[in-house]
Amino acid sequence: MRALILLCVALWWPARFSLQQYGCISYPFKAEIAAADNFGNFYVAGKNRVHKYAPDGRYLFPYEEFRFGRIGNVDATNPLKLLVYFPDFSTVVFLDRFLSPLSTLNFFQLGYQNITAVASSVDGNVWFYDNVNFKLKKMDESGRVIRESQPLHLLLQQTPYPNFMVEQDNQVYVNDPQIGIMVFDFYGSYGKTIPLKGLRKFQIFQGKIIYLEDGKLKSYRPGTFESGEIPLPDTSQITAALVTKQKLMVLKPDSLLFCSY
Repeated sequence: MRALILLCVALWWPARFSLQQYGCISYPFKAEIAAADNFGNFYVAGKNRVHKYAPDGRYLFPYEEFRFGRIGNVDATNPLKLLVYFPDFSTVVFLDRFLSPLSTLNFFQLGYQNITAVASSVDGNVWFYDNVNFKLKKMDESGRVIRESQPLHLLLQQTPYPNFMVEQDNQVYVNDPQIGIMVFDFYGSYGKTIPLKGLRKFQIFQGKIIYLEDGKLKSYRPGTFESGEIPLPDTSQITAALVTKQKLMVLKPDSLLFCSY
């Protein structure tokens, strides 16, 4: 019996205390947005600034832009073509891996007056939700629509109002806090809705949806409906958290934390 108890403790201990065990690096920075790319780099954004950090937590590059208002989202799906979205001016700025500007896309100039969510595609194009005709669309850099869904208000029998979307593994995950996460294939065809509601943002990592809820970092695997929780080193005043293969980043109102696990 004692051997069984010791085995259970040995299995439980690393999962619960590994974050504290390896320590964390802290930086002072006021940010509301966090993203991670497939190389393990982290990005944080606040107001008009984006900062890039290496997988080990080293600070790399800054980016600042004051012409288009506050930054609404940073998408690192394509790490060689980072997408920064400014919702006030309905403008996307693409950055290279050094955070130097590559190009700009303005939805107002292209005739779109109500865009509620934008996401990067791994092929260098842009997904966006057109809230006028209720369609998910994919656009190339010239402004030409190359993919689009059916009208979602007819397909779902309710009107979506997405606040966030991301492409991962040839699927596009479109979030509506009232409906859940709508999943589309690479061609823009609707597949299903994952019943996770009330989310502001999430991350797709190793087939799981990672999201922050009530100060806890939770995971959900759509295929098996398996849910879990990822331990955090500090649970007070957390505004965002992301995971990569070796690091966890925790965002707070005045600082960000890089931890090994």
